[in-house]
Amino acid sequence: MDDFLQLSVHQLVDFLLRTGDIDSRIFNSSSMQEGSRLHAAYQAIQKNNYLSEYPLSFKTAIDEVQIELIGRADGIIVNNNTDYTIDEIKTTVVELQQFRNQNFEWHIGQAKCYAFMFAEERNLSKINVRLTYIRQGKEKEKLKEEYCFSYTELKQFVFTLLDDYLNFYKIILRKNEERDDSIKQISFPFGKFRAGQRELAKYCYGITRNGGRLFCEAPTGIGKTMSTLFPFIKAMSEDDKSKIFYLTAKTSGRESAMNAIAILKTRGLVVNNIEITAKDKICFCKGKSCNPDECPYAKNYYSKIQQIIRYAILNYTTFDYQTIVDLANEHEVCPFELELDLSLFNDIIVCDYNYLFHPISYMKRFFDEDSSHYLALVDEAHNLVDRSRDMYSAHICSASLSKARKSIRHSSCNKLKNQLAKMQKMFNSYEDSFPLGKSIVDNFMDESYKIMQRFIINMQLILKEESKEVTREVLDFYLDVHQFMKISEYYSERYLSYINIENDDVILNLFCKDCSVYLNRITSKLKGTIFFSATFSPLKYFVNTLGGDITTDSQLVLSSPFPKENLKIMIAPKVSIKYKDRDASISEVRDYIKSFVSKKVGNYFVYVPSYEYLDKLTDDIEIDGADIFIQAKEMTDIEKEDFLLNFESNPVKTCVGFLVIGGTFSEGIDLVSDRLIGAVVVGIGLPKINFESDQIADFFDEKDLPGKDYAYLNPGMNKVMQAVGRVIRSETDKGAVLLIDDRYLLQQYRDLFKVEWSEYEVVFSPKEVEDILTDFFKEKESD
Repeated sequence: MDDFLQLSVHQLVDFLLRTGDIDSRIFNSSSMQEGSRLHAAYQAIQKNNYLSEYPLSFKTAIDEVQIELIGRADGIIVNNNTDYTIDEIKTTVVELQQFRNQNFEWHIGQAKCYAFMFAEERNLSKINVRLTYIRQGKEKEKLKEEYCFSYTELKQFVFTLLDDYLNFYKIILRKNEERDDSIKQISFPFGKFRAGQRELAKYCYGITRNGGRLFCEAPTGIGKTMSTLFPFIKAMSEDDKSKIFYLTAKTSGRESAMNAIAILKTRGLVVNNIEITAKDKICFCKGKSCNPDECPYAKNYYSKIQQIIRYAILNYTTFDYQTIVDLANEHEVCPFELELDLSLFNDIIVCDYNYLFHPISYMKRFFDEDSSHYLALVDEAHNLVDRSRDMYSAHICSASLSKARKSIRHSSCNKLKNQLAKMQKMFNSYEDSFPLGKSIVDNFMDESYKIMQRFIINMQLILKEESKEVTREVLDFYLDVHQFMKISEYYSERYLSYINIENDDVILNLFCKDCSVYLNRITSKLKGTIFFSATFSPLKYFVNTLGGDITTDSQLVLSSPFPKENLKIMIAPKVSIKYKDRDASISEVRDYIKSFVSKKVGNYFVYVPSYEYLDKLTDDIEIDGADIFIQAKEMTDIEKEDFLLNFESNPVKTCVGFLVIGGTFSEGIDLVSDRLIGAVVVGIGLPKINFESDQIADFFDEKDLPGKDYAYLNPGMNKVMQAVGRVIRSETDKGAVLLIDDRYLLQQYRDLFKVEWSEYEVVFSPKEVEDILTDFFKEKESD
């Protein structure tokens, strides 16, 4: 493959010319959003000779490397056929001359690149450049500077930049050659494919060749992580622009992906891979703002980063959490920004869903550019339905505002107090106009959006000029308002806007009932996407809610690779777990659980509908010969790990864990071998009847789809299947499941659960459970 480098002007000048500090008071998502608005507003009022967002590209070869430089000029002013001006627009919340002085080389460098590319396109001997600075919040305040450059000096400038960048990038090219050679040599790392594994890998490879989307249900035990990663990696040598994004909802998913890559590396694979850790988990200065006055790791970040990246790429190929932390400590830079900048030079990026799908947090450095060569693997994709609703929904509440106002009651910053007072007045107007409870509105008042927009702009000024007056409570409220304004841009018939007034709190809600159109837009820009999960039934529901097309997107449903007879499923249909019956049936549920765990020493989980039920069920519970562990409502990552350590391999005593279904321990836990031999599921996992789910049901009913199933049944049964999927099952080992609820015999649950009627054992007493499991586990011992 010929060496090829496609580079945006932003990438080029950001890497070589940007210096100074990280400063979230100046550069943040709010200022970027406002900057985009001001850009568009400024461009809209220009004369007819002003060409907005003009696309440019330039191709050349240096040292046998084919280079394509691409970009988009903010504006080009056409004076006549030989007289043009490149207009580079910058907006900021700070004083314009100060902003210009601090960033001049970076800004003029960007403009000169566009000027050269346009001069090359039009065969111009000279061209003008104008830097236009606009003050956010004070839009009439502008600073303009004009320059004239000859084609020759612009060409020399751009080629000097390209030479400098190529001097670094040759490291990447050399590593890419090593990567491609290793990919051609590497084979599947295990001796043979499991049943279903080869078929999954084949489908995934087809997506790398033909593009599109694949929705796959592959039960636990098939080896989904390796089956999806391996064909994607094999395809990388065929596309020098390719990157793989492995997206997952939980830390355990990221660990699985990183472990799979590590296995391939032991077999000879040479590849750069990085794990992106959330900012709040990797930050060295938790609770501090990202600016040089509060965080020493923000100071001179951009002046240091070029050399740090060069050093890191030369010395490492795996960038996990500890490697990032060590590098950041060694060079005294922000670990979060470091991992994002390093990701540009990695082949596989392992990260949370947010970095692709979130409308604010997505990685703009990748997905605002051409992403048509990128491949995405979406692990445990059933989680994305609810996660995407959270991403595309927003709310602001007067209770949060009250906390913010209370936190600055001793502050001398009247400007800040005044801004919060104006927001309070807005909330008061809603409280005066609407009754207690929930009130659906077509949209919120235009004046409200104007108040919020002014609040955001003024808060940016305060954050820059008087940041020490901004408390954590004020910052949290400000970020809520910012998200609310961003989400309001997506408002459509897929949204529900409603006001909730209760307990002295006024809450304005923008709730997204269906995110499929937004997910579709995102994945349509990629070369290929695989959505996969062990619990993806009914598949049509997930295709529809995750932005797929049931008629054109590929779908694959795989069977478990393990013998059906190694999993015993029992149903206790005599017990009602309906809310009104729970107190009456709880004693009987306890008896069933005790019988279930009594026949074989081992580790068991009991999943229950809620924390309220968990407290009642476990109150003074004792199980002969067993240790009991109960999930707490709030648990840190360390506490979760400690909880799971109680369930050891080859146990000499029975351990029973009581958990809430759909919570932390329903999925994404890796209890291999005999660390979990049985699960009891109490109830059918349905969400409580609630206002938002009812609105989801109505929305899909109007689309001629089964609304109640989409809002309640499918999410509920998915939780059950996740819980059952944790139980041991292999070629030789056996596991058991007990489902306690009188609704499991209904046909709709059997269809979702994919178990034939004859494969259930229906039990009507705890004694029957004991008898069945005695025979079941005896068979294992005799085997």
